[in-house]
Amino acid sequence: MREEKQVLKEILDAREKRAEMQRELIDTYKNTLISFTLNIPGTEKCNSTFTKVHEKGIKLLEEELEKKNIKVLHETVRVAAGGDEAFLVVDADSWCIKRITTSIEENHELGRLFDIDVFNEDGELTSRTGIDLPARRCLLCSNSAKACARSREHSIEALMNKVNYIIKSYSID
Repeated sequence: MREEKQVLKEILDAREKRAEMQRELIDTYKNTLISFTLNIPGTEKCNSTFTKVHEKGIKLLEEELEKKNIKVLHETVRVAAGGDEAFLVVDADSWCIKRITTSIEENHELGRLFDIDVFNEDGELTSRTGIDLPARRCLLCSNSAKACARSREHSIEALMNKVNYIIKSYSID
């Protein structure tokens, strides 16, 4: 049990460091920030399969930005206790970027596993509801993902089975 507590502490510390990085990038570039991680339940956040999924997501994001002639001003990719992280500062309106990122999340086979946050130049989170989209749905049911996570509606095992099914259904290599 002590080991799990330590892992949870490391994940929480990683979230704090991610938020710090987000603030620093917004303060430095004064532009839209994309912060990209994966929706992986439980304490195992880092493995080679998850890294491949994350890399695929970054590639998709970069391709969409290029198609729309959106300039990437800065990009950092790193691995933390909370999993793979990518930060892209882009020269575009945050609402335009949110439409692109939600399209990837909603339409790509791996999109359910992508957690792509968009912040405006003032550091404010750009929400799905701001572009008339509902909150993200749970991996397993039609309820809000946040509501199910908060109430621990589903077991980590059931959620991980769904994550693994999504990954296996998509040929990652």
